[in-house]
Amino acid sequence: MLWSLLLFVITISILVTIHEFGHFCVARLCKVKVECFSIGFGKKLWSHKFLSGTELVIAMIPLGGYVKMLDGRATILSSNNEKFAFDKKKIWQRALIIFAGPFANFMLALIIYWIIFLIGVVHYPVKVKDVIPNTPAASVAIPSGAELKTIDNVEVENWNDVNLALIAVMGKTNITFSYIDSTDNSNQKEVKESVDINNWHFDIEKDSAIMAFGFVPKELEIYPIVSKIVPDSAAERAGLRVGDKIIGYNEQSYVDWRDFSNTIKKAQAITLKVNRENKDIYLKLVPTVQKNGEGVAGLYPTSDARVVQYGFFDGFNKGIAQTLLTTKLTIRSLYQLVTGVIGLKHLSGPITIAKSAGQTASYGFTPYLYFLAFISISLGVINLVPLPMLDGGHLIFLLFEKIKGKALSNKAQERFFRIGFFLLMVIMGIALFNDILRL
Repeated sequence: MLWSLLLFVITISILVTIHEFGHFCVARLCKVKVECFSIGFGKKLWSHKFLSGTELVIAMIPLGGYVKMLDGRATILSSNNEKFAFDKKKIWQRALIIFAGPFANFMLALIIYWIIFLIGVVHYPVKVKDVIPNTPAASVAIPSGAELKTIDNVEVENWNDVNLALIAVMGKTNITFSYIDSTDNSNQKEVKESVDINNWHFDIEKDSAIMAFGFVPKELEIYPIVSKIVPDSAAERAGLRVGDKIIGYNEQSYVDWRDFSNTIKKAQAITLKVNRENKDIYLKLVPTVQKNGEGVAGLYPTSDARVVQYGFFDGFNKGIAQTLLTTKLTIRSLYQLVTGVIGLKHLSGPITIAKSAGQTASYGFTPYLYFLAFISISLGVINLVPLPMLDGGHLIFLLFEKIKGKALSNKAQERFFRIGFFLLMVIMGIALFNDILRL
């Protein structure tokens, strides 16, 4: 729990700092005086004042932040300072400053995805093992082993992509998807299908969108051919080589990799029967005993999965595409929430985010990066909602000013801010209540 809380604080601090930094950078470009850039709220823990007059503050409560700009609505301006005030700038300049916060979140997601694609992502065939009767997928004939390629014109590279794409189409009347028919290996072809989902509903908290739609994923195929050996491991000491095919162990035929792994975990000596260059040889493998008492060999099998590393520019283009796709799916999910397609019970708050941060980080660095990018995009999208107190609400005020030729009165804006604050508190209350129910 402490680990999840720490990851939550780190995640929120990163996202809010980047968001506010977006406001700060464009404000300075527009020659608006920034009086304070605070990371966190409450009592100052550290501060430094720059020559520009901006005070950088690190505050005690790291769950937010703000940029305080010189504004004639909040302070009396001198003739020298008037040109540096936010409210005295042109409408398009103020709009850019406001939009820069959410835009910074989108840019952060793009950079994160770019890094992920440079590091390398695991690709594996998204194959359907079977189709569940009385589901949308059962309305068309999908052969076993079919490899999914697109869902609603969105390319899918793993089952998580499929899950997100299916959630995004909830509320539509029909869906199109395509797959590669591998029934005839010599003549593989891409097949497109259209399915009526007008009456398709499921609980996204309890059910998987994949299973609810009718897809039964085919497990990743693992072959007993050594693809990698860890240096100075039990496998290397036993004399195993890359390319060796394990055909038996302890005088038994090879069953599957799971059974072989369980045998290694027993931490007992194993007699391996290996096929190497069309010759059968026998090797003795003595697993290394870990602190938990389980054995480890230090060898990897061959599978359908492959790690794809993208080049500098290809990774950037892939990052743009992933950012746009995730933004589209996030906007679609928000629309579903507003229209009632997805119930308010699915709204998540800080507790769920904290748990998710801890879980993804425990899976590794790359899963956490995916999570950070997703939350950053979500923050950017939510901030653009035309609700007072949010950046989207401020943009609406500027649109009103552009159309009417004059700004909304301070009294009217204050009234709208109170309404916006009330609505935000209600939404946050529902989200927190849902979090508690999930505990």
